[in-house]
Formats: sequence, structure tokens, C-alpha cells
Amino acid sequence: MNRKRRCKFIYLIIFWSLAFPWFFYSYFFGKNSVSKLKELRETEAKLEKERNFWKLQNEILEEKINQIEANKRFYYEKLAREMFLKGKDNEEVILFVK
Repeated sequence: MNRKRRCKFIYLIIFWSLAFPWFFYSYFFGKNSVSKLKELRETEAKLEKERNFWKLQNEILEEKINQIEANKRFYYEKLAREMFLKGKDNEEVILFVK
């Protein structure tokens, strides 16, 4: 090997001896590493699961609200039947709700 080529080779070895540990650390342990990516994917899965849970809860509540609105008259009549007030001398007074 001539002198010029050997000098380039030595610089290349020095560069890789300094750069390889940094590349290794940043790939496996750094801020944008594989382990952080794994943690982010796990967090994303948990958040997606929670999002689906709340979406289902909203759908259930919307169904209940729609059902109550559809049967509003029935519920008013049921409430009126259940709301008996006792007057003087134990007479029954019906309270109508409108």
C-alpha cells in the first residue's frame, strides 16, 4: 500500500472508531432509538384501545338518549303514575308532569 492510501485508511479507521459507538448508542438507546419506537407503539396501542372504549361508551349513551326521546311521552306518564303525594287525611293527589 502506498503512503497516501494508508493515510486515508487510518483516517477511515479513526473515524469509524469514534463514530461507531455514537451510531450504536443512538440506534439502540438514544432519543430516536428502536426501544423508544417500541415504547411509542405500545403507548399508541393503549391510546387506541382507550379511544375505542370511549367511542363505544358514546354510542351506548347516544342510543339511550335516542330511546328516551322516542319514548318521552311514556316516561312522562310513568313519572306521573309514580308521583303520588299524600294529602291531608291520607287522600291521594296525583301530580301531573308536563
